[in-house]
Amino acid sequence: MRAISCLLASAMAWDHLVEIRDPHSFPALMHAPPAAADAAPRPLLLYLHGAGEMGDNLADLISEGATGTPPVALEKGAAIPELHQFVVVAPQTSYGWEIEAVRDFVRFLLRGDAVPPLDASRLYVTGHSMGGTGALRAVAATKLFAACAPVAPAGGERPQRVLGTPVWAFHGRNDAVVPWYISENLVKGLRKLGAADDDAKLTIYEEAPTPPGWPNSEGHASTIPAYSDPALYAWLLGKRREG
Repeated sequence: MRAISCLLASAMAWDHLVEIRDPHSFPALMHAPPAAADAAPRPLLLYLHGAGEMGDNLADLISEGATGTPPVALEKGAAIPELHQFVVVAPQTSYGWEIEAVRDFVRFLLRGDAVPPLDASRLYVTGHSMGGTGALRAVAATKLFAACAPVAPAGGERPQRVLGTPVWAFHGRNDAVVPWYISENLVKGLRKLGAADDDAKLTIYEEAPTPPGWPNSEGHASTIPAYSDPALYAWLLGKRREG
């Protein structure tokens, strides 16, 4: 990896993650798979956090309430093997997911200064709650991503703006924070516009977990089953962006 200046002087030691920073957008935690012998460009999984992890302390991205999310699973050594196929990057925002900043951050990643070489046809975006909404809006505005996996998105995006990018949404029917029908309406809208079933998928958990430490957010941790499902990662890798 080049440009050591992109690495943060970490205030804490990470077991499996590395801190990186784009001075024009976000700091982030990154996990890279073991180096391949052919050094082929790798797929990217960009994870956008929810409102509970907002701030300027990257340690919040692996807090108890974020249990089940990719950065937590990777740092704790609990990630399923399928997740290790990706370069996983989890930026942190203190003000919400402003789309131009997300675009700038992806361009920073593609330059290869702070992460291994990325395959621009296999950029995937996911996120939870506020981050699920950010993921959908990033898809609609940037057209950079080959697929999107919003988990309990806090707000929908108009289906016509997302059409053309495969979406697999996850939500808990018992979610007390964000109603499950936000995800259902999005997927139904995409199918009504002609999206194939495999490009407009929906998983509803009848009894999604509650985030640890957030007892009033019953059912909002659909992150736990969603990100531990090998089928999600196989589905993502089956999608490529043309052009």
